[in-house]
Amino acid sequence: MAQTEDVRERLRGIVLVVLSASLFAGVDGLSKVLTETQSVGQIVWARYAMALPVAILTTPRIYWRTMFVTSRPLSQLVRGITPLGVSITMVLAVRYLPLAEATVILFAAPFLVVALSAPVLGERVHASSWIGVIVGFAAVTLVARPGFGTFSAYVVFPLAAAAFYALYQLVTRWLSNTGERPHTTLAWTLATGAVVATPFAILTWVPVTPRAWILMASLGIVFGLAQALMVRAFSHAPAGVLAPFTYTQIVAATVLGVLAFGSVPDGLTFLGVAMVITAGIYVIKTQAR
Repeated sequence: MAQTEDVRERLRGIVLVVLSASLFAGVDGLSKVLTETQSVGQIVWARYAMALPVAILTTPRIYWRTMFVTSRPLSQLVRGITPLGVSITMVLAVRYLPLAEATVILFAAPFLVVALSAPVLGERVHASSWIGVIVGFAAVTLVARPGFGTFSAYVVFPLAAAAFYALYQLVTRWLSNTGERPHTTLAWTLATGAVVATPFAILTWVPVTPRAWILMASLGIVFGLAQALMVRAFSHAPAGVLAPFTYTQIVAATVLGVLAFGSVPDGLTFLGVAMVITAGIYVIKTQAR
């Protein structure tokens, strides 16, 4: 009975992380549209500030007064800063490197999560997780098709982004293991990001049209929901189990590109998407056994 419940918990975590990764693709899509008229500082600020109502609405009312009560304030601050680290380093990465190369390097993060799950979290990592991240990374390479020409020192930026992304997932799981409530972790993350991003938004502020305000509010809501689902996913399943499923963001991004931007994928992109889906099904079946 206990083993059956453990499988159910892991499957819940997998479903939640897939939904979260899909929403993060939506965050990128909305951010792409907003870059046409708004500054990077405003967009990052909107992600966090506009998401704070999500933290309130997804928290039971009896916990509203204690949302920020935590026994791990330093860890919560670290968790709140890591998504900002990903955003800033990736902006710098795509400024100096081709987007495809920066994207592939960023998605080395699941490798780090799987590799560090045992020594950092004390969690057992199954062979299926390694197979999942290897196939997922190969799929990302097919979709992005980086050139990787002459070596550039700017490669440090996407490498830093990958490290921040991995740390973000590991700290999320660690906080869950220490008994921190998901809504507390979410509240700290959004509040930390809003406080840090506000000065940059003020310094780079440009006029905002009614349409842009709607897009910024939508961005915050989607980002808040993605964060909420991610936190809850890591409260149900080990980090090593969930890491391969973060690659589903590539699938969602491909679908969004077709629906919103008219970007028609070619055969290799379809192959990459199929590889991510196949790897996910394999990991799910293995975990179920």
